[in-house]
Amino acid sequence: MVTFRVSDLNDAPSDRDLIDRTLAGDEAAFAAIVERFQRRIYRVAFAIVRNEADADGIAQDTFVQAYTHLTKFEGRAELETWLTRIAINRSRDTLRRRRFVSLFTRSDDGDGREIMLVEPIDERPDAERQLMSRQLRVAIERAVERLSSQQKVIFRLRHYENLALEEIAEHLGLSAGTVRAHLFRAIHKVRKELSGWRSDEALQ
Repeated sequence: MVTFRVSDLNDAPSDRDLIDRTLAGDEAAFAAIVERFQRRIYRVAFAIVRNEADADGIAQDTFVQAYTHLTKFEGRAELETWLTRIAINRSRDTLRRRRFVSLFTRSDDGDGREIMLVEPIDERPDAERQLMSRQLRVAIERAVERLSSQQKVIFRLRHYENLALEEIAEHLGLSAGTVRAHLFRAIHKVRKELSGWRSDEALQ
């Protein structure tokens, strides 16, 4: 069997070629797949779980699962899409285990326009404003915690990874309309939760 090193891939083999070589027993070919997509997979995982260590673990688990089930890859979707779906599912598992809460102050209205959920906090090293910022983060955390798992994933992929609605739909196996509806409901749930938040509460 002829093997090759990742550094020797000057001819940029196709994803299908790397898959076939991996299935034929060439471990260097799978190393090339990892090298090609690891940054993308890490970014997707981090966008959802917002934790470097967890995102790194998810990325590793994604490639282990992909290697184990590579014979099941039928090529109906792009390899990158398939890997991303695995990463999203692993990220969802992490969210369910840890009930991870993400902090955010911006969102999307479902039409591609970014909106402010709350007014930005002055980050000057002032004790009073620092207290207000902490109070606001707590309010946001509580609002995010009340979202469904699906809404959390869609919001974070849209907000943190800046994926288009159509791309999110492809990764999740949903229609773009369904993704838009989930995103719309998530935004309005969070805004409703935050509507009762008042900055003077931080001073009590």
